[in-house]
Amino acid sequence: MKTATLTLNPAVDRTMYCAAAEIGELNRAVAPSAMIHGGKGTNVSCALKQFGVPSTAYGFVGGGMGELYIKLLEPYGINTDFTHTQSESRLNFKIMCENGSTTEFNEAGGEITPDEKAALLEKIKGVLDGTDLFIMGGSVPPGAGKGIYSEIINLGGGKTKFIADCDGEALKLCMAGEKKPYMIKPNRFELEQYTGKKFSLDNDFDAGLEEVKKEAKKIYEETGVVVLCTLGKYGGLYCGGDGLYYIAAPKIEARSFSAAGDTFLAAFLSVYFVDGGAERALEFAVAASAAKVAKPQGGFASLDEAVKMLDCLTNIII
Repeated sequence: MKTATLTLNPAVDRTMYCAAAEIGELNRAVAPSAMIHGGKGTNVSCALKQFGVPSTAYGFVGGGMGELYIKLLEPYGINTDFTHTQSESRLNFKIMCENGSTTEFNEAGGEITPDEKAALLEKIKGVLDGTDLFIMGGSVPPGAGKGIYSEIINLGGGKTKFIADCDGEALKLCMAGEKKPYMIKPNRFELEQYTGKKFSLDNDFDAGLEEVKKEAKKIYEETGVVVLCTLGKYGGLYCGGDGLYYIAAPKIEARSFSAAGDTFLAAFLSVYFVDGGAERALEFAVAASAAKVAKPQGGFASLDEAVKMLDCLTNIII
């Protein structure tokens, strides 16, 4: 299975740990800051590597921050073929406090020129014929156009299955085209945003889950697009040709939520398109995501860690 990922707006993520933080005041770190790469597509590539599935990561990188981004990917041993831009890649800041609160400052990303966009699309067009899975994720940088994911799907000839993990207008445009992705992977908030509904999982879990199932089923029946939805601490849900499944997340000590959804997606795909079966794939996805959350910032769950977490799953609802 030849797999590729796309990250249009990657970032270097820097996390600072403080006892407490206040806007307008001097805040001192209580531990060394951590610096990692950030980007849905490359995160999926890194996680896939842990599960024995090779892939090539595509996307935009630029300037010194782009060079650092590539450097931060080296320990994971993934294949990369980025398109370089004149604009600098993003730097995002996270401030984590001892009470568990996190404050984030995310840059929008540099402007993509028409020539840079054309170069990326031409590169992607050249590799799609031999690609089975093309996984697209994350925000869209200025200049690239919110419809770029739909443009990429239109480049495909039929063999390639496109997986879209985006939100807002980018997701709506992706789903509005004549050619649609094979699968979308919204989280709870993104599914609420797309459907215009609020899911009452926190106040009435059973009713909220029924609402999620109803909306996922509606999307699949109306569009034929498979829905794989992450529900955070509540687990994950799948709706497609294999049926509709929900699996609850195990109770764990959470250490870092970074790339949990990307690990979920990678784990699902590594089973679904290799061994088959949505139920088994969803079980592994929920377990792998939990194993990732249980690790310190920056680490990806290994195959062994994900498999061990399977023993903690207790709740499967069809």
